[in-house]
Amino acid sequence: MKTIQAEIKNRKGNTLRGIVTLPGEGRYPAVLNLHGFGGNMSGYKALHVSMARELAAAGIGCVRFDFYGNGESDGEFDEMTFTGLLEDTEDLWRWTAGQPWADESRMILSGQSMGGLVAALAAPRLRPHALILMCPGAGMWYGCRERSQAMEEQGIAFGDIEGLKFSHAFNYDLANYHPFRDAEGYQGRVLILRGTADDLVDDKVCGTYLELYGPDSRLVHIEGGNHNFANIPARTALNEEICRFAKEVSQL
Repeated sequence: MKTIQAEIKNRKGNTLRGIVTLPGEGRYPAVLNLHGFGGNMSGYKALHVSMARELAAAGIGCVRFDFYGNGESDGEFDEMTFTGLLEDTEDLWRWTAGQPWADESRMILSGQSMGGLVAALAAPRLRPHALILMCPGAGMWYGCRERSQAMEEQGIAFGDIEGLKFSHAFNYDLANYHPFRDAEGYQGRVLILRGTADDLVDDKVCGTYLELYGPDSRLVHIEGGNHNFANIPARTALNEEICRFAKEVSQL
């Protein structure tokens, strides 16, 4: 297994920092994984680290970066916009496709929670070989404009997300998108995953994506998993499903 610390400049000249985990020397299928709201490339309790290592053991590379304004990347959290997340994803995708260790024809886009929402909306433009949505966070779109308007009417200038300063500009920007309509047009295979104990993303959201993507998609329930799949059986099952799907679509 080989680990690379990576930096890229996004289209606005800001530095995004990340980690690439590879099976070894050579050229491999690669998963670009997008983290959730208020998170980072490692995921909750290293959720995405364990996924990357399991993928590498299965012969598949994994690319993880902090979005602008998150983790080790440039910027502050209150400078993050949803449009910026989509732009970062496109920039990271093109960077990954140009790396000598990445098989451009077998690149998979993946995301968890907010990262799943971003991945779903980016997929029609990027056309990944396959798509993985872990508890995709479409629910953050519903009422986002109204929530910020109500806070501003009360004189609340920003949200306090467990110590992170959250700008209303993010919600106003997000309101310009639609979690399902803007995801239309992607034609590849899709794996949707949801923990049965997830209290943030329900089956209705996952079922809507399942209908949107049609017969080339499947929804897998992870028994006992919460929104972050934060127990050993759930995390083990999640990684097994992701590796099985990635190997299947990559024909490994």
